[in-house]
Amino acid sequence: MIKITKLILSFSVFTFFMLASETALSQEDSLQVKKGILVSGVVKDAFTKEPLSGINISVPDFSATITKDDGTFEINVPSLNTPLLVKGEDYQIKEVPLRDQAEIEILLREEGYPSFYDEIHTPSGKKLESKITHATGTINSDDSQWGQSVNESVAGYMKGNLAGVYVTRRSGTPKMGAEVLIRGYNSLYSTNMPLIVVDGMIYDDGYYGAGLIENHTNSPLANIDIKDIQEITVIKDGSSLYGTKGANGVILITTSRPQDLTTKIDFAAYGGFNQAPEQLPLLGPEQYRTYLSELLISKGLTQEELMTQPFFTDNTESLDYYQNNNNTNWQERIFNDKSYNQNYYLKVQGGDNIAKYALSVGYLSSDGIVKNTGLQKYNTRFNADLKISPKLSIQANLSFVYSEQDLRNQGNSQTSPIRVALVKSPFLSQNEIDANGGVSPNLADSDIFNISNPAAIIDNAIGRNRNYRFFGDLNFGYEFNNSVKLNSIIGINYSKVRENFFIPDIGVVNDTLRTAVVNNRSGSEVQRLFTLYNDTYLDYTDSWGENSLDTRVGFRLQKNEAESDFGLGYNSATDDFTSVGAGTNALRRVGGFLGDWNWLNIYLSADYGFKNRYFLSLHMGLDGSSRFGEDAQDWAVGFGAEKLAFLPSVSGAWLISAEPFMKESAIDYLKLRASFGLSGNDDIGNYTAQKYYVSQNLLGLQGLVRGNIGNPELQWEVVRKADLGLDISLLNERLGASVDVYQNKTQNMIIYEPVEVSSGFDYVVSNSGSMKTEGFDLNIYGRILDGDFKWDSGLILSRYVNEVTSLPRDMIVTNFGGATYLTAEGFAPNLFYGLESKGVYTTNEEANADGLQTRLPNGELRPFQGGDIQFTDVNGDKIIDENDRMVIGDPNPDFMGSFSTKLSYGNFTLDALFNFSVGNDLYNGTRAMLESMSGYENQTLAVLNRWRANGQVTDIPKVSWGDPMGNSDFSSRWIERGDYLRLKTLILSYDLPVSGNTFRYAKVYATANNLFTVSDYLGYDPEFSATSSIYGKGVDFGLEPQFRTYQLGFRIGL
Repeated sequence: MIKITKLILSFSVFTFFMLASETALSQEDSLQVKKGILVSGVVKDAFTKEPLSGINISVPDFSATITKDDGTFEINVPSLNTPLLVKGEDYQIKEVPLRDQAEIEILLREEGYPSFYDEIHTPSGKKLESKITHATGTINSDDSQWGQSVNESVAGYMKGNLAGVYVTRRSGTPKMGAEVLIRGYNSLYSTNMPLIVVDGMIYDDGYYGAGLIENHTNSPLANIDIKDIQEITVIKDGSSLYGTKGANGVILITTSRPQDLTTKIDFAAYGGFNQAPEQLPLLGPEQYRTYLSELLISKGLTQEELMTQPFFTDNTESLDYYQNNNNTNWQERIFNDKSYNQNYYLKVQGGDNIAKYALSVGYLSSDGIVKNTGLQKYNTRFNADLKISPKLSIQANLSFVYSEQDLRNQGNSQTSPIRVALVKSPFLSQNEIDANGGVSPNLADSDIFNISNPAAIIDNAIGRNRNYRFFGDLNFGYEFNNSVKLNSIIGINYSKVRENFFIPDIGVVNDTLRTAVVNNRSGSEVQRLFTLYNDTYLDYTDSWGENSLDTRVGFRLQKNEAESDFGLGYNSATDDFTSVGAGTNALRRVGGFLGDWNWLNIYLSADYGFKNRYFLSLHMGLDGSSRFGEDAQDWAVGFGAEKLAFLPSVSGAWLISAEPFMKESAIDYLKLRASFGLSGNDDIGNYTAQKYYVSQNLLGLQGLVRGNIGNPELQWEVVRKADLGLDISLLNERLGASVDVYQNKTQNMIIYEPVEVSSGFDYVVSNSGSMKTEGFDLNIYGRILDGDFKWDSGLILSRYVNEVTSLPRDMIVTNFGGATYLTAEGFAPNLFYGLESKGVYTTNEEANADGLQTRLPNGELRPFQGGDIQFTDVNGDKIIDENDRMVIGDPNPDFMGSFSTKLSYGNFTLDALFNFSVGNDLYNGTRAMLESMSGYENQTLAVLNRWRANGQVTDIPKVSWGDPMGNSDFSSRWIERGDYLRLKTLILSYDLPVSGNTFRYAKVYATANNLFTVSDYLGYDPEFSATSSIYGKGVDFGLEPQFRTYQLGFRIGL
């Protein structure tokens, strides 16, 4: 691998500078007068039917003209199969087929109107969408992006705007990003995230920001300001251009570049507030006290013993009376009912014929919905185009981001303020109270129930994350002639995350280590990622007769180095000392890791067109990686001792609407697409294929032990992708649709195979699985009303179905967040796997008639009684245990999609975007905690309907200390429907009239996000993603929920 890399680097540098210096060998451009067939026509506005003057009409590299005052034009074309490229200020780009006609009428819609005629960025360059053979989706820069939520990342911007792209927000915490899937899952243990490419350079979004603060991750993609983005293009099918990194699809992000020579200034600002989510309904003080009495009786306490408990006394003279007779709303204590957000953005662009530039700076501040949390982000970007000579040019794309977040632990962490606020007794106070009822300014310590004080975590805990990221590249281009161009992109990514935390002693329950009880604790971690990237390619473009050919051959190199170092400290002298160094020396811990991996991709693409309506594309990738095993076999090409992955693909398209027989049709655009190809996934671990050793401490002595069982045959996963698609628009583009059906088959899928215990390891990693994914994407848009009052609407609908087709053993059972998953051949992966709950036994007689029992930890069999959950005895042995588990839910949706509508009248515009999910199941782990009725934790109001006496009909079991019968075990009782309809974004904007030469535009707007959600889900929010792993989908264990935001903003252009 190293030898190949050095050879290619040396060759590329030599070739580039030799070609750049030998300009005499290049062909000089010449201007020729080209003759052809004369075509005449008229261009009109699609709505008013008024003629349009000054519209550019061209046949690239052949002829060009503009329309006259009456909208008419004449132009020479090489043949009547040649399309006309039509462009005009404030109007759409459109490619119009002549269909053997010498006279033609062209109707144009306004700029920004959705169509199939746009120029979009692809891995092999910028192309007209009509000539693209792959399944793609595109979001162009428009006004709507300026009204997006302060907390939205690029992933949030894509949600609901691209068919086949599934975006699930991780939590309501800013910068945590989202789980992004393109057409479902392709792997069980490798990444399912798409490859992200920004301005031609791979953008790592591997969540290297995950650190010491529990259940928090930083998404690097959230560092990109959406106002810097010009276009997002998603490639969904089998392009092989990115080799073993393209199995899960590719997202191409193009940032805005300088366009004009005149200086332009854009400024945008908005401010608003965030509204905390609705609180979960919990027991009040007296309701909780009643529950507590039943709990202690089930524990074995008598009535006399109950009355000795300090929280049951009515005696105001008691020392503990005032401490245990309060009415505290702990959710209200931790949530910010109204927190604030603000954003400022400035962009300046301009230049001359030699150099053009675009410089932007931005500032974002958002308070979190949990008190004392929030985000501040500073970002800047500099893009420039430099013309060194008529043939040599340089493009610069440079960005830097610094962000700082105040955080708290989330999820099922024992120090998560949300979790603690939900389980804390409501009759306790946040402050110390003396025997006379005097309230101290000091916060109360952890309580008699061994539950922390949420106020102490909010006010005195520390959680801070600082992120620095530089991402930039230089693109050197040399144009030999109109047909041959050489480019070399050289880029660097440097990311650094510093994270530290402190959990105080006062107010927080003690933790335990192997050798000590922990009072307070602290930690600090530094993570670094350095990436060096190069993409060098040669483009050749030619056309002859009715044929066209675009080819690209090149190679990519990526070198990555990652490092993480952390330290943990325990038991500092007081809570005033919060650093790791202040902890006890004997308990201090340090650790970390080093990692590096290299990737090589040699690629070739060829796009052929005939008569501008028949298109064929061929792509081939040849990949090498330091991750691959030396004995890899399938789809491997040997190069000396190295193993390279060979991944080809082919795709084609027929632009039916360009056929002469379509000239009288009401169909404006009709294209049929098909593709088949191989892509790969190299996320198999940096050193998994090799044998390695790790450091081990024993009794203070350091040594080395084997770290794994290496597998020299380990290789990339291979995904076979097939796609069939149709694009259509009709009625002068008032109605358009795009539909795709697809199938992905994953071979050589990574599996963790169990091994004998005597080996000293739990598993070995192998390519021994396979999986299939099938589905469809549908995107429909239309203009319902087309007049002074315009009404546009759109629908996106997507579906995928996964099936595991082979495993080395019958099933895989995994656990996450209290849920159990089953993955088995012939079924979808990651199905919820637990007991089936059929209700609650009404009487002891009913339970005895069933004769079911459960086995206690000591081996004793105990029969179910009235008030216990009635479980299904799957195997018929009359014992309820893990052998009675069955599939009880599927976290994968049947359908996901969005509905958008846009109303325009005069200068007013109202945009609304609705997101929805149908058919997915969720495990409500938070409700399982709050309705288990087995401990001192507070419960929801639902337990007021708990079973209390023989004959009572209810679906809530009895209170039972410690839950010996397993009534709260993972079962269908905790599985809920995850269907929802959410008004994601509502924007009302007004374009101010401008005149003169000072202002180009001025706009004011109001935005509401997450305005309402329709769902039967009983948790805070039905949309969440606890982990990037497939084995964690659909588990709600208490992450910060999404919340409403309201903003007012404006933007101006000078």
